[in-house]
Amino acid sequence: MTSATDTLAEAVAADPNTENQEKLWKATFSLERWWFVQRGEPDNPQPFVGVHADQPFLMAFTTAERARTFAVENGLAEPDEEVLVLALTPADAVVQAPVWLQQGIAAITFDHGVSGYFAPLGNLPAIRSHVAGLT
Repeated sequence: MTSATDTLAEAVAADPNTENQEKLWKATFSLERWWFVQRGEPDNPQPFVGVHADQPFLMAFTTAERARTFAVENGLAEPDEEVLVLALTPADAVVQAPVWLQQGIAAITFDHGVSGYFAPLGNLPAIRSHVAGLT
């Protein structure tokens, strides 16, 4: 199923102009939650980090279903297994970004395998501030 962010990500891929970028990130920051495949211990859950272009990327998803599909398709869970996911508000993810940066994570990608748009983690606060000011 194609979502609004999928359509906007396609527009950015076709023409990465400022207006298309702003629409995509405004929609992303307007989501109620960002979803992550959970890794780590139950008392210290961490989001799954993948590697893209030799860089560690935080794998975020626009829905819990997409996070689950990613986990199953990439061998992180069996199809009949429960997949634990973390849900963070975009604001909480921005607050967490400096910690992830200190852990060596370079960027965040959304809906890897579907639309796969991304941003350097250090840019999240500026992107959020910018799109919050758009009407």
